[in-house]
Parts: sequence; structure tokens; C-alpha cells
Amino acid sequence: MGTTPVDDLLKHYVECNDADRAEALLGDLIVEHAHPGIRKVVRYKLAFQGQWESQDIEDVAGEVVLELIGRLRAMRTGGPAEAIGSFAGYTAVAAYHACNEYLRRKYPNRHRLKTRLRYLLSNEKKFAIWEGPSGDWICGLDKWQRDAVVPAPTELVSRWRDVLSEVPRGQNAMRPADLLGRIFSSFHGPVLFDELVGIVGYFWGVDDPAPAPEKSAREVQSNDFDPGVRLELRQWLTQLWAEIRELPRAQRVALLLNLRAGDTAPAVTLLPITGVASIRLIGEALELPPEAFAGLWNSLPLEDLAIAELLGITRQQVINLRKSARERLVRRIGGKYRLSLG
Repeated sequence: MGTTPVDDLLKHYVECNDADRAEALLGDLIVEHAHPGIRKVVRYKLAFQGQWESQDIEDVAGEVVLELIGRLRAMRTGGPAEAIGSFAGYTAVAAYHACNEYLRRKYPNRHRLKTRLRYLLSNEKKFAIWEGPSGDWICGLDKWQRDAVVPAPTELVSRWRDVLSEVPRGQNAMRPADLLGRIFSSFHGPVLFDELVGIVGYFWGVDDPAPAPEKSAREVQSNDFDPGVRLELRQWLTQLWAEIRELPRAQRVALLLNLRAGDTAPAVTLLPITGVASIRLIGEALELPPEAFAGLWNSLPLEDLAIAELLGITRQQVINLRKSARERLVRRIGGKYRLSLG
């Protein structure tokens, strides 16, 4: 498995015979090690593309975490699962792949641009594209790959609009090979392939996003998720989950299926991310068959009409049920993290 502390923790989780202890170890793996790194990668990738929307970041990071939880559970139960070597490397690669898939779905024109550039880099003799140590794709001059030249500094690449300010825009302004040569010579070293796609997309007018603020670019390199805050959030969510399970079933359904963090984010996804409750336990609390709940998961939070149809009651009754649940929870634990319960 490896010799780093997190790899040792993963080994202990896989070999643990105590179900409760294994759940605690899984929570540590996700909360302390996986989620902060995944979120950092996603923030960087989406910030560079100009998609600086917190909901997009949480959606993509949440998808990676949920997939990781399923894979880790499969490893421990002996089910089919891909082997994990370096835990940190595995989660970083998973985050990069999730970002790529997200951008492919949201920006089909950009995806076509990636295909065109990949072909150019692979067939133009002076260029090359290769896989880096972390599983991400790097590109540049062919001699840079042969000489193992280190990638261009992040600080320089993040200022590409200034560095390339004199390059003309438009697909007919320069030959594609000349444009790539100009970009590479300006950075004096290889760049991430996805960064090149974003730069060329700007000059060719393909998915022309707004630039990420320099302040945001600097912030993505910092560990801004304080461990104390993370622990405090987990403790509060544990208490919240215990109180929710004490509610009558109709109140649990009306509340959990509409539970929000902010305006639109499904707050219920914080429970498996923080290791407070697995998706299976949430489904059991809702008294829904696993298949039915799995079908609802990607649609959360549900609107009141959908919940009303599920319960066989009116929309107003759903609102009343959630109001009663909210009042009880606020009396017992308050609403420190501003989850919208109504």
C-alpha cells in the first residue's frame, strides 16, 4: 500500500475487522486526507478555466468523494475494486479526471478543441504531449520531454494573459503550430495540457471564459480549510444527524430531501463526505429502498412537489412537516452552519 501515514491508514481501514472502527477510519481518510486535496485540485482546475462558482466546485468534489467512498468500501468488503497505490496520488488523479469530465459535459466546444490540440501535439514533430508523475497530461516542445525539463512555474502560467498580451486573437490570425510555438517559448517550459487548452480557447474564441482573479489564483495554493473548523463542522453534523433520526419518518423525508447548504447545494451530501453517515444509512433513515434512493441522489435537493408526490400528501403538508422539524432542530442544536432547513 505504501509507507506514508495516509497509506498506512488506508491499510488499517482495509484490514479492519470491526465495522464501527472501520467507519471511523473511513471518516478520517475522507475528512482529513481526501476531501481537502480533492477540493484544492478542483478549485485550481475550475478557477483556471474561469468557472469560479462555489456550487460547481462542491458538485465536482462531491462526485469524486462519493465515488472514492464506494471504492474504499468495495476494497474492504472484498468486492470488485481497483487497487490504490498512493492514496494522495489516486485522489488527485480522480479529481483531475472528474474536472475533465465536468468540463467535457458543460463545454462540448472546448472538448472538440482538446481533441484538435491533442492531435496537433502528437503529430507535429517539434511538439509532444506526455503523462506526468501525478497522472495529468503535460505538453511542450519535444526536446523538453527528452531532457525532462520541469514544467513552467505556476506563477508565470497564471499570468498568461499578460505574458501573451501581444498575441493576436482569432483562428486565422496565426497558424496553429505557430501559436503553440509562441505560447511554449513564452513560458520556457512545459505546461499542463488543460492549461494550454484554456489559453488557445481564449485566442480562438472557443468557450471564452472570464479570467480567474489573481487573488483567487493565489488562494488555491493555500490550505484555507482550517482543521479545527473541519473538526467542529463534523461534530455539529454528528449531532444534527442524531437529532434528525429522532424525527418522525415524514418529517425526516420532508427535511432531508430538501436540506440545503446555501441557496442550492444539497447539504445532505456533507454527511457521507464528513463520514457522519453513509449513503446507505441516509437511505435507511428515509425508509427508501436502496435503488430508489440512489435514483434520487443526483437530483437533490428535491422540490416540495416531488417530495409531496413521494409521500402521497400535498405540497403545503410537506412545508408544514419541514417547518415542524426545523423548529425542533433549532431548539435543540441551533443553526450555526446556516443549513437551510425550510
